[in-house]
Amino acid sequence: MNITDLIKKLFKKEIGLDLNNPEHMQLVKKAYGSYYVFKNIYDKMYRYYKGDTDAIRKYLFVTERSNLKINANYIKKFIKEEVAYTLGNDITYESRTDNVNTIKDIEYNTAHWDELHDTDLMKYLLIFTQVYELYYIDDNADFCSKIIKPTEGYGYYDKASNKILFFIHAFKNDFDSITAYIDVYTDDKIYHFDNKFNEISPATNNIFGEVPVTIGKLTEEGYDDSLYGDIRGLQDAFETNLSDVGNEISDFRNAYLLFKNAQVDKTDIPDMKKLGVIQFPTQGGDAAWLIKNINDTFIQNTLNRYEDTMYQLACHINHNEKLQSNLSGITLRSRLIVLENKCNLQIKAHKNIIKNRVRFLFKYLDIKKNLNYDYKDIKTLYTPNIPSDDLATSQMLSQAPQGVISKDTARGLYSFINNKVSEADKVKKEQSEEINLNPGIDLSNVHGDINE
Repeated sequence: MNITDLIKKLFKKEIGLDLNNPEHMQLVKKAYGSYYVFKNIYDKMYRYYKGDTDAIRKYLFVTERSNLKINANYIKKFIKEEVAYTLGNDITYESRTDNVNTIKDIEYNTAHWDELHDTDLMKYLLIFTQVYELYYIDDNADFCSKIIKPTEGYGYYDKASNKILFFIHAFKNDFDSITAYIDVYTDDKIYHFDNKFNEISPATNNIFGEVPVTIGKLTEEGYDDSLYGDIRGLQDAFETNLSDVGNEISDFRNAYLLFKNAQVDKTDIPDMKKLGVIQFPTQGGDAAWLIKNINDTFIQNTLNRYEDTMYQLACHINHNEKLQSNLSGITLRSRLIVLENKCNLQIKAHKNIIKNRVRFLFKYLDIKKNLNYDYKDIKTLYTPNIPSDDLATSQMLSQAPQGVISKDTARGLYSFINNKVSEADKVKKEQSEEINLNPGIDLSNVHGDINE
């Protein structure tokens, strides 16, 4: 059977993927070869994020001259700003059917996760435009997740349905930096190989019944539509020119003193340095430093142009620019509109990952606790990390006609309330306590209806 027919049968569920079958193993090896082709590209994208650019690596070395290499990492700066903007506040969840238990179970069963998990997920999504999230059950029987960069894994999937056929995770042991290992995840098994696809341990069962991986994609164009692709050349040019300027300044220490109509004896040089005096033996003698005539304005304009173009292509604003002191909040917010629109698209890509994560979490809860939840009932909420005028929000709500805005919606408008469900529970609890202490008091017009 040729590979094309095999793939069709696998995606149609006519047969299952069995890596003990040589034909099936050949398909996985072919995918592993594709992983290595793309790995070189993703490795370079990651290098640039870490500041290891071609400008720094290939900077021209000049013998007997200053060779400073100045790194100014705008790619990292822009990505960190976007991550802080989109995920500076915690992600919250809302049930479309007002099922409070689903929200509590989501929060409880992910409470042991690293607090930086979602921000790291967004960071790698912005660096590579693609990232994987792998789900597993740990030794404590807790639902866990691991971020797999595209430099460490490869998901083979059907582009029409986005269904993953299998996932390859390549890694090295912390105590063995030479040997590489490969785990292959299928619908029912997890196979364990070395880098030559020799089985090193028996396959383990996959309890989820499908490949436990989410593929996060920022854009269909991949690395061609990435921040790396947009400003890589400008980043290199900026660092190269900035390093050149720094070396020109440093080279002033090695400037040559030019004598005209005069000769200097080596033995006289120490006295000249000490006394600060030069005496010329003949008329017309002169001394001057031999330096390059560099146009400082031209250099500064070039660097400014590089920097400004990077800000424009990245859809960011330079917060170091001086602004008028009397700008309104709306005017300041309008300067962020392009960045805000860009970040909204990034949030949608991140939300797709969270949506599938919740689906796998509910599979886990069904297996472990026999809880039958519908992942489509869950709405994921993001609160951008930007200054908010809560006073203006309060004034707007106080002037809104009665019955137009629900208390649940009103709570969500405040920047300091990250979890509307939890806040509503706190309000109900406080009202109940006050009613118990003061049975005759009516709190419905003070804090809201207790039954809401």
